[in-house]
Amino acid sequence: MAFDELYQEIIRDHYKHPRNKKPLSHVKAFENPSCGDTVKVELDTAGERIQSVYFDGSGCSISMCSASMMSDLLSGRTVDEARRLVEEFLAVIRGEISPEKLDELGDLAALKGVVELPVRVKCATLAWHAVEQALNQQPK
Repeated sequence: MAFDELYQEIIRDHYKHPRNKKPLSHVKAFENPSCGDTVKVELDTAGERIQSVYFDGSGCSISMCSASMMSDLLSGRTVDEARRLVEEFLAVIRGEISPEKLDELGDLAALKGVVELPVRVKCATLAWHAVEQALNQQPK
């Protein structure tokens, strides 16, 4: 199986079977007005550790699979680790760091191609901006 096919399968799997997705009614929604994607993110923390990251939303496969992958990656991390990972992911997608950095982040490697598709960057980063705001509300 070629890498492109593998990446497409990973994206499809996260879209059809999202991890950590549940209804979140009391959380601010982030929206991408250019395409209609919406996402909400909630952190379940215990001290400095993020027990779980939950999300809710609707949109294209890129935005929803990115949210699913993000929730998997950040759950169980410390708040500081999560902040660093969010910064790294956003820097990769903005083209500031090599897309190869995503190879270190599990399923997120499937999103390497987004770097070459500027119109999809907002889709891929929507949940990450939502979790960034939630992390900034955590004590430092």
